[in-house]
Amino acid sequence: MKQGIEKDEILGMLTDMAHSLEETDFNLHESLMEIRETMCLFHSSQLTETGIFLDRMEGKLLQEIKPDLQEQSSLKLELSF
Repeated sequence: MKQGIEKDEILGMLTDMAHSLEETDFNLHESLMEIRETMCLFHSSQLTETGIFLDRMEGKLLQEIKPDLQEQSSLKLELSF
């Protein structure tokens, strides 16, 4: 009986380890893809909400600016006479 591990046993263990690493790599890649998709959807919805908010703020600013512009134009008319 020989002492130690035979060449075929070592090759078998290394092959099993390589298969385990490939499976782990595949699972990690799939997991990261799901996380990326989730993050992209979340950021997209946040950008949409931010765009809506900015549109509302722009509308409010325009409403506030328009009366000021009308007052200024009427003042100019008054000053010119």
